Amino acid sequence: MMTEDLCDALDESLSWRHERVELVHDADSGLQAAIAIHSTALGPALGGLRLRRYDGGLPEALDDALRLSRAMTLKASAAGLDLGGGKAVVLDDGAWTDPARRAARLRAFAREVERLGGAYITAEDIGTSTADMDLLAEHTHHVVGTTRSATLGGDPSPSTARTVLGAIAVAFDVLDGDDALAGRSVGVIGLGKVGGRLAELLVAAGARVVGADPDAAACERARARGVELAATAAELLSRPLDVLAPCAVGGMIDARTAATVRCRVVCGSANNALADERAAAQLARRDVLSVPDFLANCGGLIQADCERRRVADRARLEQALDDARERTRAVLLEARGDGRLPSAVAEQHAWSRVRAARRRRAEPQAAAAA
Repeated sequence: MMTEDLCDALDESLSWRHERVELVHDADSGLQAAIAIHSTALGPALGGLRLRRYDGGLPEALDDALRLSRAMTLKASAAGLDLGGGKAVVLDDGAWTDPARRAARLRAFAREVERLGGAYITAEDIGTSTADMDLLAEHTHHVVGTTRSATLGGDPSPSTARTVLGAIAVAFDVLDGDDALAGRSVGVIGLGKVGGRLAELLVAAGARVVGADPDAAACERARARGVELAATAAELLSRPLDVLAPCAVGGMIDARTAATVRCRVVCGSANNALADERAAAQLARRDVLSVPDFLANCGGLIQADCERRRVADRARLEQALDDARERTRAVLLEARGDGRLPSAVAEQHAWSRVRAARRRRAEPQAAAAA
């Protein structure tokens, strides 16, 4: 029998091995994309379709897909879902603003998803919308987040904002024994679909919220809902706050930034908000509590899974979102009691569940070979 240390080492060695990676180029439409399936040990890989400009081109997009799909495996496992991790990214070359070209590229992408036979299920993400999901659904069965769903479909971002809000409250409960958000100062970087909704929920809870986003329309919507605006994200990174909530792209907080932020809690919706473990360790040395992003931002995935399983009862979704809060609390308390990083505790639990599923899958094959 392997020791726990050996199991952890095996988890780490397996955690960056992807089951399947597809590079997509459709000459007719101009689509360039990468689809990364990290794991299907627990179930089909579910992850959003991200549309972004990548200055480094396809290599940078592929790196993003690999990292994000791994994060989705962690998120699904930590949330107790029977799902694996996947992600698709498409390169924004400026032509996606043309409705006809966008539709042609989405159709080409849908054909690729359908060809994967259900191993990957796509969904809404940065740069894509429920309207895009509706179009994809005309050409592939393997999509969630559509407005046409008879169950809990549609935009998942409000559910994501819900679990981030709950994680922030839990963080203060662990730190102070008080989960009230009234009077807390929160900096939200990224005021898009999730960040904007989170800012709105925080204002409603009585928090003092300041936000930043390069999109002027997003800033104006946030201002109308009571959010103070900072000129730039860099300004928020240096401002004294109770909470820093990264809700844009990942990698915003590296070790250097972690050494200078002036907050008590880092908790947002961005995947891979911390650049690496050095950033997490730096925050811990400064007594800044960093909530693992895949615990905080799991609400959208929970809703997508409800849609996939054709759950129509809203109360079941609400209960699942509340359960996510309690899982976050358990991880933060365990990390505090053991003197470990919350990310290390959360990842250990998540990889253990994936490892057990792999072992169960391998047992019939081993028996057949014998």
